[in-house]
Amino acid sequence: MAGRRFVVSCTHCKRIIVVVARIGDAELDHLHVHLLTCCPREVIGFSPGVEATLRHFRVEPTDPDEPPPEAA
Repeated sequence: MAGRRFVVSCTHCKRIIVVVARIGDAELDHLHVHLLTCCPREVIGFSPGVEATLRHFRVEPTDPDEPPPEAA
């Protein structure tokens, strides 16, 4: 759906990190950098893959009636 956006917040510090329409490579890099600064002990030996990164974040639609995002 056009215009669908998602709020991505950190499960550790509870802050909103990004609001995006799609989570791509640039957004994953941004989330990984946040983890390195927010909770470096959590990311020791961390593989920056999609599942490993998103495990530390909550992804919610800006419109609660929207379905969750499709996997990229």
